[in-house]
Amino acid sequence: MREQLASVPDPLALLEGLFTHSPVPYSIFTADGHCLLINPAYRKMFGAEPPPEYDLFHDELLERLGFLAYIRRAFAGETVQTPVFWYDVRELEHVHVEVANRIAISCHCFPLAPNGGEATHIAIAYKDVTAELAAREAEQAERNKLHQLFTQAPVAISVLQGAELRYAFVNPLQRRLMGGREMVGRTLTEAIPDVSPDVLSLHRTVLESGERAIANELPLAVDYAGEGRVETKYWNIIYEPLRDERGRVDGLVTFAFEVTEQVLARQAVESQHMWLEAVLDLMPLPVVMVDPRTGELTSSNAAADRLHGQFVSRDMPSAEDSEVFHVTDLKGRRLDREEMPAARAARGEKLEGLEVIWHTQSGEFVLSISSELLPAMHGHPASVVMPLQDITRLKTVERHLQEAIRARDEFLSVASHELKTPLTSLGLRLHALSRAIDADPDSAVSRRHGREVAAMKRQVTRLAELIDGLLDVSRISTGRLRIHREPVDLAALVQEMVARFVPEAERSGSELDVRPSAPCVGSWDRLRMEQVVSNLLSNALKYGAGRPVHVHVEEVDGRARLWVRDEGIGIDAAAHARIFQKFERAVSERHYGGLGLGLYVVRTLVEAMEGTIRVESQPGEGATFIVDLPLQPAEAPVQALQSAGS
Repeated sequence: MREQLASVPDPLALLEGLFTHSPVPYSIFTADGHCLLINPAYRKMFGAEPPPEYDLFHDELLERLGFLAYIRRAFAGETVQTPVFWYDVRELEHVHVEVANRIAISCHCFPLAPNGGEATHIAIAYKDVTAELAAREAEQAERNKLHQLFTQAPVAISVLQGAELRYAFVNPLQRRLMGGREMVGRTLTEAIPDVSPDVLSLHRTVLESGERAIANELPLAVDYAGEGRVETKYWNIIYEPLRDERGRVDGLVTFAFEVTEQVLARQAVESQHMWLEAVLDLMPLPVVMVDPRTGELTSSNAAADRLHGQFVSRDMPSAEDSEVFHVTDLKGRRLDREEMPAARAARGEKLEGLEVIWHTQSGEFVLSISSELLPAMHGHPASVVMPLQDITRLKTVERHLQEAIRARDEFLSVASHELKTPLTSLGLRLHALSRAIDADPDSAVSRRHGREVAAMKRQVTRLAELIDGLLDVSRISTGRLRIHREPVDLAALVQEMVARFVPEAERSGSELDVRPSAPCVGSWDRLRMEQVVSNLLSNALKYGAGRPVHVHVEEVDGRARLWVRDEGIGIDAAAHARIFQKFERAVSERHYGGLGLGLYVVRTLVEAMEGTIRVESQPGEGATFIVDLPLQPAEAPVQALQSAGS
């Protein structure tokens, strides 16, 4: 019996072991609020044991939380449990603890009453929920952040739950865009009764497939303001499926971006582009557009397609242009890739009237091509605009005109030669008759026909000059005018020519004023220089209005300068360049005779000897013609003159 009693463990020892080794933190407090016992689990959880001065009934944290009532109920004999709360001994004011843990706990308080009497102590069992509460708070913080993000996001966001698509969340922007209508708690069709079947089908497809869907520029015709006025707005919407803890799709979230302004702006640009294309297609002038970066043709109008005989290929590599498009120069040589107009324009070359021949299925067309770089603007890249002007008919007319001019020049040459022969014979006979009359001025023939013969001599001379002018024009036009250089004293030559013109000057009532000058010797064609001086003197006497004509020669910096100035009617500034052209004059032919060839011949002869001629004049102030000639030719003597006017 004694052995059996000896083998029975001491209950107090068992309770002490249970209290000491329990993983549950315990503490025992006396009725005056001081801590009597704690177990090691308590010390581990709090990081320290209560100091002797700690008073449970003076705990500021418990008082602030209202938990002292639980303590008093436990001393009154009731077993109670507190809610979870955060506790940090270092926040207490009536005790000082430097090392402790901040923990989240729930307390189970129960009374200790010896022999069933009043409770003299209470025991507190603590449940540490720090990790759980921290996780919940972190999760809640993340939820709050996510909610704040969704609420403040510049994107319309909504969350729909279940197969009935009921709104669980709508951010302020989404609600504002929908006119402020109430949406949370309602289904999609309840919140937006006029939602289109296509949009509803898109929502259900995401629910059924569980795959994300993206709708770009989706037009939604909805009563956005809730005022019975349906509007169409455009949206970019992302539909993202939501899954439950088992991975099943139980809802979806939508992210919507309104792009109405961008879509309308793009549509306006596209409409403008279509309008411009329609305008270009109505234009009779063929136009093509070229990418300046690659040289590829990007567009063409209907006129260009008609000219080509088929649709002009677009977006074709520029390297293939010369193979697909048969383009030659005016001599018939086919252009290679680098010579093609599009390639040249793409390289930055500005084309101005480039003439080529385009061989197409519709025929051969002579084109005049220009180019302009259109800079990037309004969302469109830079482009080279190339109008193609069909000048085939113009070239045909030009060829016919050139043939007519050649025929005219040939006719003038032949006619002049044919007229020269009888006119020379007539002149010789008149000269012989004039000498006979001069030999016997008192004869009846002299008295009767002397003046008539002199007048006929002047007319024959005038006619001879006109024919000589036509011959010179013919030689210039046909390239048969030749310059034979020799040493010529221009000052002496001018003196000789002035002497010849004295009779004509007397008839016109003008005086020839020649300023003395030093010899001025240069390498020129004597006969042609006589012709230059003769035409200028004749012109000055004709338009000098009977006033003096001034002539002067000087040498300046190795060049000869001839001045012929009259004090006559003058020349308007607008006609200064024109009077040096063929068959041109500054006055009416009714009042002044001639063919308008004198100054043209003068300019041509002066330029043939590498010189220049200009006029200084104002109406009513006379005219000064200034010839400037080099004393020596810059290069080999000019043997023949090719006229651009031929």
